[in-house]
Amino acid sequence: MPELPDVETFKRYFDATSLNQRIGDVDVRDAYILKGISARELARRLKGRCFECTRRHGKHLFVRTDGDVWLRLHFGMTGSLHYFKHEEWAPKQTRVLFLFSNGHRLAFEDQRKFGEVGLLRDVDEFLKNRALGPDALDMNLAKFKEMFGKHRAAVKTILLNQKLIAGIGNIYADEILFRARIHPATQVSALKTNTVAKIFRATHDILKKAIEAKADADLMPKSWLLARRGKGRKCPRCRHELKSATIGGRTAWFCAQCQKRAR
Repeated sequence: MPELPDVETFKRYFDATSLNQRIGDVDVRDAYILKGISARELARRLKGRCFECTRRHGKHLFVRTDGDVWLRLHFGMTGSLHYFKHEEWAPKQTRVLFLFSNGHRLAFEDQRKFGEVGLLRDVDEFLKNRALGPDALDMNLAKFKEMFGKHRAAVKTILLNQKLIAGIGNIYADEILFRARIHPATQVSALKTNTVAKIFRATHDILKKAIEAKADADLMPKSWLLARRGKGRKCPRCRHELKSATIGGRTAWFCAQCQKRAR
């Protein structure tokens, strides 16, 4: 599932390919992923407009047009973007296609169709209505400590709660806790102040390095847990077999040897 580093990578890809181009038409090939708008209305309101700038918050990407309306993209589990010229290059799972006046196209593709495409007037109002927390990379240490101090749950559950901190999903929550050497089931009430600070530093470092790698696991450090998650796989640090557990309804992978549970 696309998480913050993936969506930041999509943002930069969008910036590099699709800004300041006139939209000639919008071809909705599967209206299922449209939210709050019809295919005809989406095309009507975007045709003739230009995409001016982008903004990311957590796992959401927003694109402002010169018509003072924002395109909202959420990538669900399998969503992505693809910029190309010839129709025969269109991805098989294209759901919405933006056709530019220069002859190029931008496809929103999504195999499993859990993504969302819509329009809105005010991004801040949307974030408020969705009750989304601050973006994980915008949160400072003081706010991070405050978040942990106000809630009672397993540390991984806190990191995954989009209403508290937006952008971290299952994979990067595991990676952050592996870096910090914290068992994912540890209750936040058992964490010392310096441990919370360690998790904060790990959060920023992991997310930034993942963005530098364009969210490509093959380009990430071999010392990371990410590429080793799975039954029978070994910890990259101590070579003990990794363990899994269901925490807050999600599967967590961790090293029981390296990640001790605070009590």
